[in-house]
Amino acid sequence: MKITEVEALAVSIPLANPVADAVRLITHRDHLLVRIRTAEGLTGEGFTLGYDSSLAMVSLVDSLYRPLLTGASIFNTEHLWAEMYRQSIQAGRRGAGLRAISALDIALWDLRGKAAGMPVMHLLGVHSTRLRCYATGGYFRPGQTLDELAREYAIYVEKGFTAVKLKVGKFTPAEDAARMKTVRQTVGDGVEILLDANGGWWDSNAAIAALRRLEEHRPYWIEEPVRADNIAAMARIAEALDWPVATGELEATRWAFAELLARRAADILQPDATVCGGVSEWLKIAHMAAAFDIPVAPHYNWDVHTQLVASIPNALFVEYFVRETGVKLFDDLLENPMEAKDGWIEPRTDPGFGLRFREDQVSRYRIG
Repeated sequence: MKITEVEALAVSIPLANPVADAVRLITHRDHLLVRIRTAEGLTGEGFTLGYDSSLAMVSLVDSLYRPLLTGASIFNTEHLWAEMYRQSIQAGRRGAGLRAISALDIALWDLRGKAAGMPVMHLLGVHSTRLRCYATGGYFRPGQTLDELAREYAIYVEKGFTAVKLKVGKFTPAEDAARMKTVRQTVGDGVEILLDANGGWWDSNAAIAALRRLEEHRPYWIEEPVRADNIAAMARIAEALDWPVATGELEATRWAFAELLARRAADILQPDATVCGGVSEWLKIAHMAAAFDIPVAPHYNWDVHTQLVASIPNALFVEYFVRETGVKLFDDLLENPMEAKDGWIEPRTDPGFGLRFREDQVSRYRIG
């Protein structure tokens, strides 16, 4: 089954109310969408979040990757991944180049599932289809009071989530402690609170001092306490704390994750298939982690990750954004958005990843 066409386009969806994490203001969500077609009439679809690089990724697909894919078999995913990576290594070893490869690899796996008439998880082998979610929230919003923060987390509890995530690292340790105390009082003792600093602390000493002030409220993990590049600092924090360090949402390729494991810089890995190299690379990372009994809790993008998490024995969580928060907007493009129920989610059973795009919405938000 040969590839006859590779299409790439960019979309950008504005947030109704901008939010911030510890290091950046988020006013919109832009994505690269890719479609790979065959002569038999099948279309595989993939995507990745752009962070203002979606148009650059369209250019990379057009100039670097389309010539490598056109005419190739959809089943040669390992060969095609290696060729895309090798031929673009000067321009695409990380960042936008790897994100584009990720989207294309996802589309190829979507095609494989559609050709076989089964969901991706069935191609991989199913471990479990009942997947625990955590609700991500607690973004920094201009003028938000602690009472308003409490009302946000009350929504997550009402929806049945037994784990929630809170942003930290932007304000002072005292302010972070007040925010976490409010969330703990709101959700009660039976709900896990996951913390995410988005690399907000400059060094391990600052991170450790700040995190010590939060321990009385029983955090479950700290995610990206320092910049993802500072693996030495991450390892020092992991050694100092009695609770887990999680990281990996910005890492790409098996080699980067192997270094995290070798240097004991993370207790939980968070590979994102739309960032790390697609399904092909995500599976290598997850299985490598399993060899060390390290759990995996992928970042973002449950439309893809539910299929993958269903296939591995060392999965911990699927990340989920409640629609009312207005932070993750990819569902606006879909006819069939997924919904968590009582804090759990099940993968789609349609062939491939089962995404069905609303073409009117894709056209509405298309840029470039």
